[in-house]
Amino acid sequence: MDETTEKENSATNSMKIEDDYKIDDECDEVDQIPITTTTTKNALITTMLGPCEVYPHRVKISIVGVGKVGMACAMAILMRKMASEVCLFDKDANKAIAEAEDIQHAGIFLGNPLVTGTSDVSMLQKSAVVIITTPEKHLDEEPNVKDNMEIFRKIIPPIAKFVCNGVLLITTEPVDVMSYIAYKFSKFPPNRVLGVGTLLDSARFKDLMSQRIGIARSSINSMCIGAQGRTSVPIWSSIDVAGLKLRDINPRMGEMDDPERWFEVVEAIHDSDDIINLKKGTKGPNCWAVGICTAEIVDAVIRNTKVVLPVSTHIRNCNHGVERDVYMSVPCVIGREGVHCTVRQKLTDQEKLDVQACADSIRNILRDCGILQEICEEAEK
Repeated sequence: MDETTEKENSATNSMKIEDDYKIDDECDEVDQIPITTTTTKNALITTMLGPCEVYPHRVKISIVGVGKVGMACAMAILMRKMASEVCLFDKDANKAIAEAEDIQHAGIFLGNPLVTGTSDVSMLQKSAVVIITTPEKHLDEEPNVKDNMEIFRKIIPPIAKFVCNGVLLITTEPVDVMSYIAYKFSKFPPNRVLGVGTLLDSARFKDLMSQRIGIARSSINSMCIGAQGRTSVPIWSSIDVAGLKLRDINPRMGEMDDPERWFEVVEAIHDSDDIINLKKGTKGPNCWAVGICTAEIVDAVIRNTKVVLPVSTHIRNCNHGVERDVYMSVPCVIGREGVHCTVRQKLTDQEKLDVQACADSIRNILRDCGILQEICEEAEK
């Protein structure tokens, strides 16, 4: 090795030593900076791309009303980890914020969602689904449709303004009536306004049938249609287990002269709300089953599953016998745009009469509260 090469190597080594000292000096300077929240974050996260403006893979669900039903819906959705953001909206901002914070503190166990509370309707924007649970009826109280309609008159138009591409899901009782009112006030396409309908009645139907037969609920295909509650119509003619229709075994199943008294199942379905609320007392109204059913519909919308569920939707004329437009619960294919389509059913003459009577009852309520008259006046103008 010649003298020139040795000098070059020596110079290179000197530069490396100087660089090392510079790095050490820089590290010493960092260590000397007072530790704050910002510097800890900068030290922990090496690449800062700036704050995230939009929640990643955002699926936002909003719930209007933070009463017992509203919070049951929120918990059912959060426990299934189907949303990255849940917004709780209520006229009482402090209550909505408190409920949101209470959940947010345990968000680590719920898939780390963003849970917010607000009384600002603009915070509902970009929601995939908005669940309307307000107003909730009090114990031993029948829903006041006229009062509920005035509340919807105030809240539905601004919600529709900020959630112009979302789906409205109604749980307010009476569900089928209030779904129709929400549809008219929102001016949304009818497929994007639906109610929880007779989904809970159908779930209770399966539960009671499974108890008597002794097989899993999921193995029984049965459904209630019409309107939620006492006017729901169980479709006995189509109940089957593994493809075998039960009326092929017992042709009188569900009729009042049925020797096996299966009609008691219908009575139990219709009495369920009153019995549960009586037992729960001040802890009522019953809410958990409604919340879980609501979450099932929300899941079908955001995942576009095209599952068939009995929900309240707009009907004009079909083989159910309905001749005028009304909201009523029938089997619907649920997807990203709400109700994708309805499924035709082959009903007996008696079932058709019962469904038609149910539709007439809904229209009578709408007429009494004045919504049908308002629509006629608007059409004339």
